[in-house]
Amino acid sequence: MEDPKLRRLLSHIVKLFGLIGFGTLGFMAVEGWDPLDALFMSVTTIATVGYGEVHPLTDPGRIFAMFLILVGVGAFLYIVSDMVSLSLELNVGRRMKKLIVKLTNHQIICGYGRTGQEVANQFRINRIPFVVVEMNALVARKAEDAGFLVIEGDASADEVLLRAQVNKAKGIVCALPDDTQNTFIALTARGLNESIDVVSRAANPGSESKLKRVGARMVISPYVICGQRLAAAVTHPLVTTFLDVVMHTPEQDLRMEQVTLHPESSLIGRTLKDANIKQTSGAMILAVNQSGKLITNPTPDLVFCVGDELIALGAQEELNRLGLLAGRMES
Repeated sequence: MEDPKLRRLLSHIVKLFGLIGFGTLGFMAVEGWDPLDALFMSVTTIATVGYGEVHPLTDPGRIFAMFLILVGVGAFLYIVSDMVSLSLELNVGRRMKKLIVKLTNHQIICGYGRTGQEVANQFRINRIPFVVVEMNALVARKAEDAGFLVIEGDASADEVLLRAQVNKAKGIVCALPDDTQNTFIALTARGLNESIDVVSRAANPGSESKLKRVGARMVISPYVICGQRLAAAVTHPLVTTFLDVVMHTPEQDLRMEQVTLHPESSLIGRTLKDANIKQTSGAMILAVNQSGKLITNPTPDLVFCVGDELIALGAQEELNRLGLLAGRMES
C-alpha cells in the first residue's frame, strides 16, 4: 500500500510545477515572450525573489503579474511549507519503519482510543515493546507525538499487520470500540501467526463467545469491569483500594507480577516450603499456574516445574530477586 504522506508530497510537486507552468504560459500568451524568459519571470514572481522584469511589461502583462502574485505566491508558500513538513515526517517515518522491522516478541495495540492509550501507557511503564496500529491519521499523529511506534492503517488488513511484524509478535490487543472490527483483527492475526496471544475488548457482552471462537484468549468488557469495580468500591472498599495500589499506582513500592520458571532456575524440583522464596527474595507467592491449572494459595508441598508461572506480590527489588531465582537473565 502506498504511503499517503508520499502520495501527498508527490501531489504537491505536481501542483508546484503546474503553478509555474501556468505562469510561464500566461507570460508567453500575454507578452509574447520566449519560453525561457517567461519561465524566469514566472519563477521569480511566484517565489517572490524579485530580480526585476525581463522585459518591460505591458498593461495586460502587469495585470497578469498582479494576478499571479495574489494567487500564486500564497499557493507557493503553502505548498513549499507543507512539502518541508512532509519531508521531515517521511524521514521520521523511515526511522520508525526501521525500528518496527527490528521488533520481535512484542505486542501490537490495535486502536489508539482511550482504551488503547491506557494500554500503551501501561506497556511503557512495564517496558514492554509494542507498536500501535491506528487508521485515523490525526489519532496516529497523536500516538507519534507521545513517542510510540505507530503504523497508520487498517489493523484487519493482512499487509498492515505484516508491517507490524505480526509473525514475530508475542501478542495483540484489539482495543477498538467496534466488536466486529476486533473480531476481524483477531481472526486475521491468528491466521498470520497461530501462536499469537490475542486479548480483545468487547463493547457488547454477547460478542465475547464470538471473539473467543476466533482465537481470543481473553475478552474484556469495559462496562462489566466498571460495574464490578463500582460495586466492589461500595461493598469492599479496602480491597478495592489495595488492588488499586498494587495494580494501578506506579509510584507505590508494592507491585504484583507474573514470573515464569526457566529450566536453569534453582527452584525447579523444590517444594514451596524448601524454596524459602519469602526469606530469599522477600516476595510473596499468591498463586501458581501449573500445567494450565491456576493454583491459588498454594500448599507448602507444591513442587515447582519448568514453565510454572508464579503470581507474586512484593516491592520491585523483591520481584527482581524472584526473577533471578526463576532463571530470568538480569537486564
